[in-house]
Amino acid sequence: MTASTRSSRRQLATVVMLVLALVGGLVRWLAPQPSVARDLGSLLMVLWLPIVGNIIGWLIQRAKAPRHVLQGFAADAAFEPSARIELTLLAADTPRESRPIRAGYFDGALVVGSEGFTTRLAVPVDGEPVPEVPCVLAVQFLRPALALARLTPGERFTLLAGRRVLGTGHVLPDAPADDPRTALPVAA
Repeated sequence: MTASTRSSRRQLATVVMLVLALVGGLVRWLAPQPSVARDLGSLLMVLWLPIVGNIIGWLIQRAKAPRHVLQGFAADAAFEPSARIELTLLAADTPRESRPIRAGYFDGALVVGSEGFTTRLAVPVDGEPVPEVPCVLAVQFLRPALALARLTPGERFTLLAGRRVLGTGHVLPDAPADDPRTALPVAA
């Protein structure tokens, strides 16, 4: 039984018990003082007790649950390159989507197999990627140690923006520091 099935069954049981308790309260209110109907109404009203336990349990579980913290790069965080990649954007079906990556920082995910890594690409003003033309970009990983263990030089990946595939590429080996064309940019 899945969690959603269990949850929907609990919700249905809760609604049924609360309706029966309300009906019991109505019967008890309308029935004459010494009668079987009044006693049945009292019995139906007792059905709300398990619901109170469920509500208290739900409140405790909700209070103990950790608050969801959004994952991602802070807007004011400096760019710290982790690796270099060669990216080839896929051709778009519509002209409006032909240039999905603009100059500046671009947040996305690099996916290898079933693993995805949150990234930020540094796109130079004069080097915006063009579909079907390979380009070299510096990339920063949200969790570099985890990503670099899997994304070794030569590893092929897919670039996603949300659920949309933008392109494919591979990780490049580290460039010599004295080569200004291929060296990683230094964070300011």
